[in-house]
Amino acid sequence: MIEGMKVAPRLVIERMRHADIPAVQAIEREVFTSPWPRNAYASELSQNRQAHYLVLRDGEEIIGYGGLWRVGDEAHVTTIGVRARSQGQGLGTALFAALIQRSYELGARWVTLEVRVGNAHAMRLYERFGFRPIGRRRGYYTDNGEDAVIMWSDSIHAPAFKRRFVDILLGIDVMGMGPPPSADYPTG
Repeated sequence: MIEGMKVAPRLVIERMRHADIPAVQAIEREVFTSPWPRNAYASELSQNRQAHYLVLRDGEEIIGYGGLWRVGDEAHVTTIGVRARSQGQGLGTALFAALIQRSYELGARWVTLEVRVGNAHAMRLYERFGFRPIGRRRGYYTDNGEDAVIMWSDSIHAPAFKRRFVDILLGIDVMGMGPPPSADYPTG
């Protein structure tokens, strides 16, 4: 090795496994005021056939995670989080892009989510992908009664959405993202 040369671990997106749950829960406790119950992820991974969860690894360490449910033509983002010390580095963008990529793989046509009304940073991230607020759930968050903003994508198969998504993908250097979506609009 050349003196002074630093080898950085590669960032990798992978499917969440049961062994990943303790690290995911540690991140949840670190970044959310109301983390999911202890057994929620185990139940999601083993019993919910609509659930799809991912982790973001930096070498061996899990530094982020995200999940969605596929329900009909819709992919509903259930959670996304990045370790506090790793925030502000574009990792949330990478995770959210991986969730949208998974939505394509699952044959979804739209993606939806709820976000705290006070989480302007997350809303800007989702808006960057083309999501728009379409409504509000009053008192949605049980820890403090905060409202949730409901956000939806346009059809993820629409040419404008795909162009924006591919432009974002080009700026992400994470293994395991998969290929960009096909330029074809599904007819079925």
